[in-house]
Amino acid sequence: MQVPIRPALKELKEYKPGKLVKGAIKLSSNENPLGPSPKVLTEILDSIKEGEIPLSVYPWERNEEELIEEIAGYTGMKKDNIVIGAGIDGVLDTLVKILINGDDAIIPVPTFSLYESLVKIAGGKPRYLTRKSDFSISVADLISACSEKTRMFFLASPNNPTGNCISEDEVREIAQSVPEAMVIIDEAYAEFADSSLLKQVDEYENVVVLRTFSKAFGLAGLRVGYAVVPKWLANLYKKVSMPFTVNSIAIIAAMAALKDKKHIRKSVELVKHGRKYLTENLQLKVYPSQANFVLVDVAPAKSSEVYDALLKKGIVVRNCSSFRGAGDSLIRISVGTREQNDRVVEAFDSLF
Repeated sequence: MQVPIRPALKELKEYKPGKLVKGAIKLSSNENPLGPSPKVLTEILDSIKEGEIPLSVYPWERNEEELIEEIAGYTGMKKDNIVIGAGIDGVLDTLVKILINGDDAIIPVPTFSLYESLVKIAGGKPRYLTRKSDFSISVADLISACSEKTRMFFLASPNNPTGNCISEDEVREIAQSVPEAMVIIDEAYAEFADSSLLKQVDEYENVVVLRTFSKAFGLAGLRVGYAVVPKWLANLYKKVSMPFTVNSIAIIAAMAALKDKKHIRKSVELVKHGRKYLTENLQLKVYPSQANFVLVDVAPAKSSEVYDALLKKGIVVRNCSSFRGAGDSLIRISVGTREQNDRVVEAFDSLF
């Protein structure tokens, strides 16, 4: 006999990451096509050889503090406001545990599917708000959708999979209008955008900004994320978070990545040039993007058909029909190297 589980978990859908197909170009998960800084690999190997990363010992608190200090220098924020976790996913998991107890969370869709899953796992109720035709958010509708049980807003900026941002004024209006709910701003793609909302944390006690080392820094395989949070929440976060969520190798790698500013600039410049190239050369509707990907509407074709056709040409992209509220004609393409972008344009030309 199966042990009973919470009814809400029966509704959960397994997260489906971008596929990795041997021999194909992977442009489905918004990873850095240049990989991490060479200094990251050197630092890891040297630290292991010199015994600075004893793999039989739990991560040192001192090393975590050093990483937080490096992040503080990089962001210009106070170290007392910074918490770390196993990727943005790990940080979000802890925040939801803190804030949701049978409560509601407002999620403008389409967006990153993990938000709704974490809320359901915590026993909360996701409430969805459909974005406008250009994928912007109606702040008035967002605020109107709130109830006395609303405890979280999930606002990715740039948003995945649409690539657009939310403005400072919009965040201020939301934070001021619903002070009893936490405004979670997911800035996973902030390095590729023209602006950031980090300073909003200094202005409001109910704003959190999430960041990651998975995108611009090329450390997706090591799972390092962080958040800039109000000080009152930082202390609580450390109590609720699982211990040792960021491993010793990941801590060393993240610190080395932050120090190689030349590699960060190179990665960002590659994306901005490639993003412009794809936007101008794909002969379909391409939505403006501030991220390291572009969203393409392949209508009247179906996204599943185009996905399969590109796969046959050795190119893996993201079929966005799995995103709630995205419809069935949107394809998300990660910006690759110039050669990879050329192949994408050539493939689309042959298909359309």
